[in-house]
Amino acid sequence: MEKKLLIVDGLNVIRRLYAALESENDVDRRVERTQSIAIEALAKLTSQFSPSYAVVVFDSSGKTWRHEFYPEYKLGRVPMDDQLLDSLPDFAKAFRFNNLACLRLDGWEADDLIATLAVKAAQSNVKSYIVSTDKGFTQLLDDERIYQYDYFAKLGYDKAWVPGKYGVEPHQLTNYWALVGDTTNRIPGVKGIGPKTALSIINDFPTIEKIYANLPTFSERIQKMLAGGYEQCIKSRTLVALKTDVDIGIRLSQLSYLNSGSTKAKP
Repeated sequence: MEKKLLIVDGLNVIRRLYAALESENDVDRRVERTQSIAIEALAKLTSQFSPSYAVVVFDSSGKTWRHEFYPEYKLGRVPMDDQLLDSLPDFAKAFRFNNLACLRLDGWEADDLIATLAVKAAQSNVKSYIVSTDKGFTQLLDDERIYQYDYFAKLGYDKAWVPGKYGVEPHQLTNYWALVGDTTNRIPGVKGIGPKTALSIINDFPTIEKIYANLPTFSERIQKMLAGGYEQCIKSRTLVALKTDVDIGIRLSQLSYLNSGSTKAKP
């Protein structure tokens, strides 16, 4: 029987469900309804994918290495409502009650934990399904044992989907985003370079290092845009690249969907 790991980006799902209930004026009631709908969503996902292993991953409550590396990271993003933030341990408790392991690791974003879990599972020939709308996970799809699923759009993404969406292969995305930037997370790209120009550059030279090593081969217009931007591009690429080697400290067997109570997960 094929082994599958379901990885749910906890806050991504919860915040979207919470936002959809904006007409609910009673905040406590809104949080309660969000939790109820989240449990229903997870039940649908486990029924749909029939995973051997499953885990809901949460962000650390404090700053992560990206904030230390780049203080402007995610600066200006709308903060989570206090009531929702304070209720997250209750969400985790409810998920675990429904046999779903929950994972949070101090100092780490969920993105890096999810990437590490998916890559390690793939190395064990276990297929991973990442449930999130975050485009950052598409860089992992170069491995054909890793998939992404948008619960809200009911769409799945794989390696073959990426070139049609971005014009590059999954493994090229971090260099592509280093050029165009990521406005959602306040990660700057190169001023003046949009997706079309970035593709023309990447098609000639696939990495930031090779691009700048061959700067004289570009048109004068592109040379002017790229001039002096090497260090910023390297920094941006570092920020968008997901870590796949985090020492999480749990074994895949501890995420068994029917035996998740023994995990070292934090609420």
